[in-house]
Amino acid sequence: MTEINLKQRMMEKPLGGVLIQFSDSPAVLYVAKQSGLDFVLYDCEHGIIPYEKLHDLMLCGNALDLPSIVRVPELSRAWVSRILDFGASGVMVPMMESAEQARKLADWAKYPPLGRRSYSGGAHTGYASSGNHSFHMQEDNQRTIAIAQIETVEGIRNAEAILKTEGIDAAIIGPADLAISSGHPDVIQSEDEIEGIRKVADLCRKYGKGFGIIGSTSLLAQFAGSLNLMVSAIETHLWQESFAGCRRSYDAILEKH
Repeated sequence: MTEINLKQRMMEKPLGGVLIQFSDSPAVLYVAKQSGLDFVLYDCEHGIIPYEKLHDLMLCGNALDLPSIVRVPELSRAWVSRILDFGASGVMVPMMESAEQARKLADWAKYPPLGRRSYSGGAHTGYASSGNHSFHMQEDNQRTIAIAQIETVEGIRNAEAILKTEGIDAAIIGPADLAISSGHPDVIQSEDEIEGIRKVADLCRKYGKGFGIIGSTSLLAQFAGSLNLMVSAIETHLWQESFAGCRRSYDAILEKH
């Protein structure tokens, strides 16, 4: 199995990925890899890819040296630990708002002494033979990342308590839900929102944590000097843009005749 140290990679240079909600063919991973993307973010909060398929996709991605991050639907041991057992390089929990939640995420994502994750062999060890528990535990703690998605006013307010929690490796901003939480669902990139995002970026730098945004390229550009993880590409949006471009090409052809 290719050993992917996502924690090290994201701190060495900014990484760009694509968010996947529906595509469950391994061919997508080959296309992403050939296109030069650095990681795939599977969306299990809003998407439809089942557990079993995720396992197979992440094994394929690991073999291609294309790491996987999974946004789980909720903060629970069943989701956090199991996704990492399936071979994810990172797990992200949405709507993180407190130090208590951050501690639970770290506990379920990290092995002792950093957390309380239960040990099992499997995809995350490349289905290695049993034994060598200490080695695999240490390796996973060093190379996988636990991500707090901060996307509410309360999350911004408690960002420092979240980010100074040992075992939390990064924060990713969700600007759409942050705008909704602010009471302005259709005003993304307001002055207050940019200020809140900047606060999180500064705290990530202060505590040596990775910082990321899932948002438009214009929003990413405003924080280019702070970003470790970038996601502006969403597979359904890419399809829409490509299909719309195809339609425009057809219409242009027809207008000439």
